[in-house]
Amino acid sequence: MVNNLDDTLTRYDANMAPEPRLAESWDFSEDGLTLTMKLRDGVTFHSGKAFTSADVKASMDYVLNPDNGALIRGFAERVISLEAPDDHTVVMTFEAPFPGVFDLFELFFIIDGETASDFSQTANGTGPFKVASHEPGTLTRLDRNDAPSLDAVEIVTAPNQQAELLALKSGELDLVTELGWIDVLPFSCDEDFTTGSAPSGVAHDLSLNLKVPALQNPLVREAIDLSLDRERIAQLFFGPEGTTWCLPYNPNSIACVAEYDNCEYDLDKARAALEASGETLPIELKILTSTEVRTEYTTIAEILQADLAQVGINLSIENVDAVGYRSTYVDERSYEIASHAFGRAGKDPSALLETTVVFRPDGNITSYENPAYAAAVKAGGSTPFSKSARRPTKKLRASSAKTDLFCQSFRASGCS
Repeated sequence: MVNNLDDTLTRYDANMAPEPRLAESWDFSEDGLTLTMKLRDGVTFHSGKAFTSADVKASMDYVLNPDNGALIRGFAERVISLEAPDDHTVVMTFEAPFPGVFDLFELFFIIDGETASDFSQTANGTGPFKVASHEPGTLTRLDRNDAPSLDAVEIVTAPNQQAELLALKSGELDLVTELGWIDVLPFSCDEDFTTGSAPSGVAHDLSLNLKVPALQNPLVREAIDLSLDRERIAQLFFGPEGTTWCLPYNPNSIACVAEYDNCEYDLDKARAALEASGETLPIELKILTSTEVRTEYTTIAEILQADLAQVGINLSIENVDAVGYRSTYVDERSYEIASHAFGRAGKDPSALLETTVVFRPDGNITSYENPAYAAAVKAGGSTPFSKSARRPTKKLRASSAKTDLFCQSFRASGCS
């Protein structure tokens, strides 16, 4: 939705190099602390209002306001000042060198500064489409603004994936995305449909809430980690294209260190960890899921439930609607364990750690806090990668995996 309505200052091309969008050129100071950008002239919002540097400043102010809940706020806080000396120049100053700034721009959508406070209703952007009509929870129609080929796009809200697939079969929908391997198979055998796969940055994870007494015990978290059958889940959902790893980073990332990608699935070790934990067994825990959000959430919960029952944890499943899931998981954080997925990614490794709710040091969804971890993330995001570093350089491209499953087991020393 947002990519259709709004534009960004820059955008990565297929080779992960930043290319101009609303900014036509840019230049860094020698110390890396200042970025000066020249903006395109002649750009207008859907309302006809001219786009200027004031809108960039207003958009940054919107992101940095904690009341707006922007997921990229922690990342954007590396920008300590943003000045607009004229209508087509923006000067950003950073607290330290910011190699990941173009990752920030991927998610920094420029909005109309005059209507920023009412952004969710006005949607006045500079993107290729503009809102023609909006029926909350049902249908949004976008008409062409300067799109190269399509006159309009209709985005339909489906209550769940089964309803979505039925609408596709009936011809009510022309295109659906993010289907699992099992769901795609019937369509791949039907000549009336075209199917295909594309690189994905979506990762499935388990969030463990450290406010729960039993989950404060590292051995309990270790037992849950050892009971997560990643291979079975990946093959079930994504067939031969499913892959797993235990680090936050996929093997294409310069941050992936193979020797640390060493998670196990071992119910005997899980049982031993629980017996050594000192907790009274069986432990009673609940896992939050929502089939409305993703069918995978519930299946992962069911697989984990069956395995944990064998080691000494009784896991009950709470399957709620999409609104209830967000409220319980994000707003109230009243869950115990949650089946979850994140898709925030970027070229610079720091982008993942600073913008996803499961990794960011400030406001982590699991209530995990560790000053050493926060300092490491901040330092890592201020250090340009050097080809002379000990590890060989790897070219980073968008994730070639169709899924990755990462169990977020936070231990006292950090996340592992």
